[in-house]
This record gives sequence, C-alpha cells and structure tokens, in this order.
Amino acid sequence: MGNVQTEMQPKQKLDKDRIYQFFGIRMANEGDGYEIGGERFKFQLDHKKAVEMESTTTTSSSSSSSSRAGTVVGLPTLSLKSEKLGNPGTVADLHRRCHDMLPQTFDGFRLNVSRNLSHNVTVGHALQLGSKSLLANCQFNASYMGETWHEPSGESSPLIIGEVDAKGNITGTLMHFLTARLRAKLTATVLDSELKSSRLFIDYFGNTFTCTCVLSNINVQREMGVFVASYLQQVTPQLALGVDFIYQREDIVPGGQAALVSAVARYHQDNRLWSAMLSPHALELCYTQIYGQCLGASVQLRANILKRQAISRLCYHCYFPRMGFSFRGGIDTRGVISALCERRLEPLPILLQLSGKLNHQTNRFRFGLGLVIG
Repeated sequence: MGNVQTEMQPKQKLDKDRIYQFFGIRMANEGDGYEIGGERFKFQLDHKKAVEMESTTTTSSSSSSSSRAGTVVGLPTLSLKSEKLGNPGTVADLHRRCHDMLPQTFDGFRLNVSRNLSHNVTVGHALQLGSKSLLANCQFNASYMGETWHEPSGESSPLIIGEVDAKGNITGTLMHFLTARLRAKLTATVLDSELKSSRLFIDYFGNTFTCTCVLSNINVQREMGVFVASYLQQVTPQLALGVDFIYQREDIVPGGQAALVSAVARYHQDNRLWSAMLSPHALELCYTQIYGQCLGASVQLRANILKRQAISRLCYHCYFPRMGFSFRGGIDTRGVISALCERRLEPLPILLQLSGKLNHQTNRFRFGLGLVIG
C-alpha cells in the first residue's frame, strides 16, 4: 500500500495544477520564468499586417513562418470606425493588442528557412537548438492559403497548415469559411502516434457581434471534454461587451464537471485601448496606447484568486519601418526582464533576431540568436 500512495502523489499534484488552470488564469513567468511550454513553431498568416507593411517592400514578401518571424511586424493600428458599428472580432482576440507587445523570447539558436513555391503554397524548415536537450527540434512545415478574402475577419480561405518534426509528431490546422460569415477551424496534434489534442472552432461574424463555439478534446466514450461558448457585442463604436462560458467534464474536476462564466469588455478611445476579463476566480486587465507611428506601450494585470497570486507586466514596442528594425521589451513584478530585437539585413533576405531574458530573483539569464531566411 505504501508503494501505491507514493505513485499517486505526482498525479494528485498534476491534477491540482490542471484544476487551477481551468478555474483561473495560468500565471505567466511562474517560478524563474524559464519553464518550457512545449510550444512549436507556428505560422502567422495575417493579411492585415502585410497591408500595414506595404510601404516597406523588404518586409512584405514573407507571410508565413514561425512566430514573429519572416517580417518585422509593425505596431498595431487602433483607428476607430466612428461612423458606424462594426464587427468586434472574437473574444479570443480581446487582449491581442496588449499581448502583441510582449516579446516572445527564446533560448539558444533558432533558424527558419521558408520558400514560396507559388502564390498560395509555402514550405519551410525550422531548427532550434538550446542548452537543454528538450529544446533541440527540427521541423518541416508547409502551408496553403486560398485567395478568397473575407472582410469580417480579415483572412483568406481556405487555409491549411501542417508541421512535422524529426520524431514524426504532426500538428495540423484547417480553416475555411463555410459561408461569408461562418468560419470553421480544426486543429489537431499527434504525438507518439496518438492524438493528444484536438479543437474545433465555429465562429459566426455578424454585423455588430460575434458568436464562437469551441469543442476541445471531446471523448464520446468516456464522456469527457471541454465546451466553450462566447459572445461579443459592439454596443457603441468605442465599447464592446460580451460573455464567455466554459464547461468542462473530466475525472480530475471535483464532482466530475465544472462550469465557469466570465464577463468581457473592450473600450477604444483615440490611440488608447482598454480590455478586461472578469470571473469569480480570475481577473485580467490590459491597457494599450500607441505613441505616433514608431512607439507603443501596454500594461497587463493578471490575478488568480485560487492561487492567491497576481502579476503585472509593462511592455513596449519600438518600430522603425525605414530601417527594418523592431524592438520589444518588457518587465514584470517578479523581476523578469525580457527583450527581443529584430533587424532586417538588407539587401539580403535575412532577418536577425536577438533574444534575452533575465530573472533578478534567481540571477538566471538566457540568450537566443535567430535567423529567418526567406
């Protein structure tokens, strides 16, 4: 019996963390801020950003690569459509303006090579090496992007993205607009020949509102999974209000099932943006402001009532389109300073990335060097 209790302790700890993650916001930079989340290289295909970069021809040619790679992304535009109400977007993008300011740091060496086979098809390789064996990763990725433009979301469809690493693990994404306003998106991850995660997103873009339904890791036989429903309404040209509902059915949840309701809000004013998400167990507040065309800053506050933890972060983004230079920096209340510098080496089609992260409490420093070719 003693051996059985010893084996159950790690599982109880894992279950506790998963319960915290469901009922509250998972805290960023927990501990020393260097935990590896296992995130893979991801594509970013955003036509709106490409349009904003149209004035800089050297940075508008590559539209699919790893996260924040291929082009020096400019500052987000917070211009308002004051003449009439518009679609507010999805609840998932509620804090996107603030999160874009956060530097996405990495450790070790990272190389991304991409090539456009045609106007719609792009292939590439991604290699990442670090001080830990867990960071060593080599991937091949391919994407197909259709030419049908959809105004409500600013995306083109259909969109197919696939990634495979040296171990045979596969990650795929399929997005398509079933109608002019109805979008379906399916993501799946296969690790060690097993389906580890799957998500189905259904979004409906109305004239002044957006409805979203998400089915995550549904298991019909075991009656387990997560269901998410959200609604965001543009009340005035500056104010958007909504609600987010999460229902989880799993063995680790007390009673076998749990539900969580959150209220969301977003407010625009000139070059300033406020966004908030409030639930009985968690709180997230974001503020973003743009100073001219070359500088932006954001402040973020996250609180987890169950863990009795709170963290705030200050970030800024400097962007000089003529120089092809971008710099993101951030500092939080736990003494973690992070920075990401991106510089295009003209006339070569190479983007140089320098990443740094310093934790004053533990005196740990991580440095990363990245090259994006294509």
